[in-house]
Amino acid sequence: MRTKKIAVTINKGGMGKTMVTRSMATAAALAGLNVLALDLDTQQNTTGWGTRRQKLGDKPLPLTKFTTENDLHVELLRAESDGCDLVFIDTPPGRSSEAMAAVEFADLVLIPFWNDQDAYEGVLKTASLARRIGRPAYGVLNFATPNSRTHEDTAREVLSVIPLPFVPVVLHRYEAHRLASIKGLTAQESEPDSIPSAEIAALWNWLSATLQKEINAIEQLYDDAIVHKGAA
Repeated sequence: MRTKKIAVTINKGGMGKTMVTRSMATAAALAGLNVLALDLDTQQNTTGWGTRRQKLGDKPLPLTKFTTENDLHVELLRAESDGCDLVFIDTPPGRSSEAMAAVEFADLVLIPFWNDQDAYEGVLKTASLARRIGRPAYGVLNFATPNSRTHEDTAREVLSVIPLPFVPVVLHRYEAHRLASIKGLTAQESEPDSIPSAEIAALWNWLSATLQKEINAIEQLYDDAIVHKGAA
């Protein structure tokens, strides 16, 4: 089974790309998968979190590693040869060639955003990039206000116009994510019975099912093309 790759990207800072990357990579590792998180951001926040995590001793996974755009392909090939099940690619903010490279290599693109006009402009640009390259992309509403549907209702309406599929799991603004990061953990580990933990678990369940669906669709197109070529 080949390595599946997920790009977490938007051309705006402060949208929670790194938190989503760390949380999904850890959820995948807890599910028993061999997971790698590649950090393309020179700030290396995901890499730093991985370093703090390694010091815990009993929680070594997922692996994290900083890489550059030039080395991304090599790192992905190495992950494939090492039997890695899943690679998450965390990207830098702003208009960057790193984000484009991540999307090009990805099987699926997650676009974290929050309820803000600048964020929606970033969603539009990133969704257009994924569409142009031909990669399935989904918007993840992050930092929504707890106990309120206003942000979710607005986000659904805006994404329907873009258009971009809206992930049915919404992540709300909770301190648990920041506090867990300080320790090299995720909210799912530090507060397993909490609401943020349940949201991350639900997002992972959605992502796992959706990724498999997208992979199956791509493989079916490939098989159909082979059959068509043989018939010709």
